[in-house]
Amino acid sequence: MSQNVNVDVLEITPEVREMLKKNYFFVNKAKFPSFFATSILFTYFFMGLSIFVVYYFKPVFTTYLFAAILMIVAFFYTFRWIKPYFKQRQQYHLRPSTDQIEKWLVEDLRDYVKSAAVEMLSLNPATITPENFIIVPHPIWWHVDGVPDEHITKYDAGEYNVFATYGISVLALTENYISYYNCIFNWLDNELVDPYTLEFFFDDISSIRVEQQYVDHGAIDYEPPKVEPIVTVDEEGNEVVEEPEQEEIPSVGVAQVVVVRNKSGETMDIITSIPNLEASPRISLKTEKVMQTLRIMLRNRRYGEQFKITKPEQEENEQAE
Repeated sequence: MSQNVNVDVLEITPEVREMLKKNYFFVNKAKFPSFFATSILFTYFFMGLSIFVVYYFKPVFTTYLFAAILMIVAFFYTFRWIKPYFKQRQQYHLRPSTDQIEKWLVEDLRDYVKSAAVEMLSLNPATITPENFIIVPHPIWWHVDGVPDEHITKYDAGEYNVFATYGISVLALTENYISYYNCIFNWLDNELVDPYTLEFFFDDISSIRVEQQYVDHGAIDYEPPKVEPIVTVDEEGNEVVEEPEQEEIPSVGVAQVVVVRNKSGETMDIITSIPNLEASPRISLKTEKVMQTLRIMLRNRRYGEQFKITKPEQEENEQAE
């Protein structure tokens, strides 16, 4: 985790919080300008100083004025050259820690996604509990219509990556059916893109299983290798240039997916993780937890069996904190 300013000492208004979120992903550690630029600026400075010294014993006003102007120009360019460095350094110092940014992400998932899902699914908020309302996020690392490519970004936090855009699946387990809400969450703009819903009655569910599925998207940062055009000579001696076929962008990896299928063959596909992307364990919901909740609720509703949905000890401790 990065060593950043303690945001608790700042007045976190909504505007400041949005600025800090973007700083986390887009502001890099400031690097001092290159030696080449330094040399040029010092050349300006010493040239002016040399002229001043050479003509020091000749009391000519225009000479002093010219030397002074050169020095002022040198200082002016020095200021313009080094100012961006200190500005970037200040912005980097204001980056929140990874721990803080993840807390904000969890809060915004609840505030934005939960409220949108409840409204779109026409649910009664009074009946929603942590046991029957499950939010399952997974990172997005491919182009998405409706989300700027610059917001499909991530920050390397060391042991894992923190992403700025997520695919969200929401499961609301009511008395008679499962309500499903899905969307893309552009966190940097707090926008929900392409939401859609689905509902399965418990009696119509034919299976609940875990599958490994290739993600049918290429990584947004993939750069295909450069291939030179193929040049051939035809029968008449003319050169023919053939453009090589574009290499297909490889998939971002295999996703672990909980698939709920009804008797008609329609499915709810809930991506719980994409291991290749190495997302934060704090954000990823364990597949076992989703499977356990769905199976227990299905048995309770379909057969009247009473099971208690248990939580792992670690999860209970995190919620208590």
